[in-house]
Amino acid sequence: MAAGPKPGSLSWRFAWVLALSAWYTLDAYPQRVLSLKDLGARKPPDSIAVHLHETVTVRGTVNATAFHFPPYTLVSIQDGEGGAILEGAPVDPRLDALRPGDQVEVQGEVTQLAGQVLVRVRTLVHTGKISPPRPLEVRLADLNGFRYLGRLATTEGQISQIGTSTAGPFFQISSGKVSYQVFIPWPPGEALPSLAGYARGDKIRAAGVAVQYCPYPPYDHFFELLASPEAVVRTERSALLPPLVLAGAIVGLFAIVLFFWSRERRIRGQREKLRKTYRLGEQILGSDSAETVMARIEESLPELLGVTRLHLYVYNRAAKTLDAVASGQTPPVSISLSAPPGGIQAGAVACFHYRTLLVIPDIARSPFPIAIPDGARAPRSLLFVPINAQGEVIGVLELDQNDRLREFDFDEQELVQHLANQIGVALRLLEQRSVREQLFRTEKLAAIGRLISGIVNDLQTPLASIPELANHALERARSSAVEHDLTTISAEAQKAAAIMARLVSFAAEEQVQAKPVSISNLLRTLIDFREGDCKASGIRVRDLTAREPLMVLGAQGQLEQVFVNLMVHAEQALATAPQKVITVRTSILGKRLVVEIAFTALPEWHKPAETAAVLGVTRGIVAGHGGEVRLIEKNNADPRFEVELPAISREHTGPVAVDATPGRAPEPGRRTALLIEPEDGAQRQLIALLAARGYRVVPVGNADTALELSHRMHFDVVFCSVRAPGLNWVELSEHVHSRVGAFILLSDGYDSELAADFEGDDRYVLPKPVQAPELDRVLQLLQPAQPKVQHGVA
Repeated sequence: MAAGPKPGSLSWRFAWVLALSAWYTLDAYPQRVLSLKDLGARKPPDSIAVHLHETVTVRGTVNATAFHFPPYTLVSIQDGEGGAILEGAPVDPRLDALRPGDQVEVQGEVTQLAGQVLVRVRTLVHTGKISPPRPLEVRLADLNGFRYLGRLATTEGQISQIGTSTAGPFFQISSGKVSYQVFIPWPPGEALPSLAGYARGDKIRAAGVAVQYCPYPPYDHFFELLASPEAVVRTERSALLPPLVLAGAIVGLFAIVLFFWSRERRIRGQREKLRKTYRLGEQILGSDSAETVMARIEESLPELLGVTRLHLYVYNRAAKTLDAVASGQTPPVSISLSAPPGGIQAGAVACFHYRTLLVIPDIARSPFPIAIPDGARAPRSLLFVPINAQGEVIGVLELDQNDRLREFDFDEQELVQHLANQIGVALRLLEQRSVREQLFRTEKLAAIGRLISGIVNDLQTPLASIPELANHALERARSSAVEHDLTTISAEAQKAAAIMARLVSFAAEEQVQAKPVSISNLLRTLIDFREGDCKASGIRVRDLTAREPLMVLGAQGQLEQVFVNLMVHAEQALATAPQKVITVRTSILGKRLVVEIAFTALPEWHKPAETAAVLGVTRGIVAGHGGEVRLIEKNNADPRFEVELPAISREHTGPVAVDATPGRAPEPGRRTALLIEPEDGAQRQLIALLAARGYRVVPVGNADTALELSHRMHFDVVFCSVRAPGLNWVELSEHVHSRVGAFILLSDGYDSELAADFEGDDRYVLPKPVQAPELDRVLQLLQPAQPKVQHGVA
């Protein structure tokens, strides 16, 4: 055996230090064997390691080669439950020799560096070798925690930042709202690896050891992945464009957005102008005089078109002149068409004669000679527009621009021409209304003359009886027969008063209050009233009216006038007939009351002109009450007049506000619809659908008739086909919009552009053939709507 080292020698001293170190390690610091999971335990609230500064023994499998930092070297091990990081000197051969798959047993002190729990290695023993551990597939959100610290993991994300520190380069990657750092440690003194091949937005996949690097407590955040350059792989390149291309794309996108914005702004302005035009057209058509028309366009047209001033000239047929409609800015002027004056008025005459629109952008350079009086303030630009109505020029609209030269573009010319045509329609309607009222008054006076001739005979008898009976009563003043004679005098006087009251009632102005009227009582009263004249003419009147009261809602004086006109016309038709019989009959068909006045006239009795005049007057009154009047002539049958009116129940006794001339209030509990449909099949289908839903339908074949009815009757809703003859549906909707509850356009199939442009403000579009669900949808929208008030109609 070799001799041991001598006391005091260097070898002896070294052995003594080793022994002392072993004793210090084994006895001074108690050793504990911990699992890697228990080693990573932490204490709240600062996440300090539970076993900090304890000497422990841990066992595990190396999962990666050593990572070198300037002040230390790190190696990671893991077992089935957790992982741990071993810390050694900057140059530690024991740690550098370890390879993935080596199984080791380590003794050392538990420390904590930047939040990461470490085992500072004192002794390290190889216990075996197995296959290297496979990295776990972990999401970025799960790596941001303590669960996978010290374990080999792989994850992926998109690069949001690339940087370099003194210890090596790093990536900041993200997935959704989660951010995570991949760090590539690099040995001191060696050149750092280049990351020039990577760019922000690239997607990468990295494999490495999960660690924590939190420089200050609490140690519950800042996690990263230690990886080698070979463990980082790019899976997808960034789709970002170069800066110049991106700038160009942004500029192009901005230009496109600006274009569509300006286009939408322009279209919105055009739509607003169109709405104002529609509104102005409705106001024009609702005017009751030419002065009102002038006031409406003076109020709206300067704002709509930006003109300075305007003039309205109406053609006077009698004087062959253009008469200016007076207003607050325009004095009354009459321009002779045969000898027109000079100046601007000559332009109005030229426009009227040539029947075309005349534009003068600059009157100083116009080929049309316009002389301006000295000192007069002349407009710089002019626009003359002919006012057309039914193919005839009935006036001229003049627009002045005083402040600047102006080119009226095509759209503005079309808009002004459209408004001028509406003015023409309004003036023509006012003219027709005046003629109709004059004809009505003429027929009324003629009927009054015929009545007076018969009333004279009726009044002679009671008026002759009154003085005779009065004298007789005076002679017998003291006898018992005085009471009977006075009673007779009173009856005869009341009869004469009733005759005069009826005459006065017939000639009086129409009432504006519609009340329930008993047609049965009215007809019997008229039969009694005409009995004397009929007997004198040899005419027998058959009273087949119902005994029970048959009620309608209307003005009694107007209805009495209708039946008087028809009976007088029937009496005149029997002048040459061998058999003179008039039969008056009433009946109820559904909810309609039908009155028939039949007469035994000869075949040659008919005089079209007289019959048309009578029916023209009566038809307007009956239509105003929601009914119809017609003359029916058939072979082997007596001719007859039929008057059809909406019947009401006897329980209805309340008055209804009504304007007797332009229209009538709807029957309580029901709604009235005006249907403009030229196709019989579509008309019958829609009538059936509306009748099943409680609507009273007035069908017509053209828009002109519908426009006239809208001025005489109240309608809750108007259904108009796009193919209705007469006035086009655009102008019709403008004319009647203020008078009806809603306007529904019947299109040929579904048209999305038409619906988008037309619908709104109680206007709707329904495709034909009309389907019940679509009709119910639109009618449901009309339920909350209240009838519009126009000219006293409620």
